[in-house]
Amino acid sequence: MSDSQSQGKTLALCFIVGGVYGVIGQLIGVALESVVGPGLAAPLTLVCLGVLAVLLYTPGIHQRIAAVSSFGSILPFNGFACGIADAFQAGHANGGGFAGGLKSVGQLFFHVIVLSSAINMTAGVLDHFVAFPKLAAPAAVPMPVALCAGFVVAGCVCLVWHLLYGAVGKPAMPDFLLASQSLGGILSLFGVTDVLASLGGYSFKILILGAGQAVEATTALCFAAGPANLLITWGTFFALAFFGILAANLNLKVKGE
Repeated sequence: MSDSQSQGKTLALCFIVGGVYGVIGQLIGVALESVVGPGLAAPLTLVCLGVLAVLLYTPGIHQRIAAVSSFGSILPFNGFACGIADAFQAGHANGGGFAGGLKSVGQLFFHVIVLSSAINMTAGVLDHFVAFPKLAAPAAVPMPVALCAGFVVAGCVCLVWHLLYGAVGKPAMPDFLLASQSLGGILSLFGVTDVLASLGGYSFKILILGAGQAVEATTALCFAAGPANLLITWGTFFALAFFGILAANLNLKVKGE
């Protein structure tokens, strides 16, 4: 297969896999919304994707999909849980054992989640005190059209991010993910992520940009409704890290290591 054919295959699979994960997130989110309401549906959808990450990573399915789909497997937050699993196994394999795995996870979590959340929380504070010009968000797309819209939005975002990653010289992945989640909160100041969330629904909210938007929005909400929603958002990140560590250890057992 030529380089152009291989690149075309990667682009197609990046779009398709990202879109499929988006549809899965949309189905879970809509189902949960009717039970727990819209306020809890998004974080619980991410928790469900953490469970999906364990199911896919443990037997090695995620690793095979990620090898051919690039950001289609990275940007959805089940991909973050699997990234935590990769970090744990890297620390474990370098002679650190379980403690070394946890140290590697802690470094990744701090670099991507803590630093980006500091930026996104700052954006949330600014959003409360400063009237930024914002794009008008369209009405949410109803089901079942929302499944198609979510597939396209999630697939396109993953595809654009794959191309952007190459265009900026393929920096270290933690640095790129830090910038990506930070951008999710910054774009919220101008309504860009609100437009994508309205069009893509939970398919966008499960992406790393959607996580940045969530931190920004729940920080701004603190001034009116208290910190509960922000704490739930942070709790979701810790839950995904837990699922990643669990997936890593189960996969090691499957491989007999």
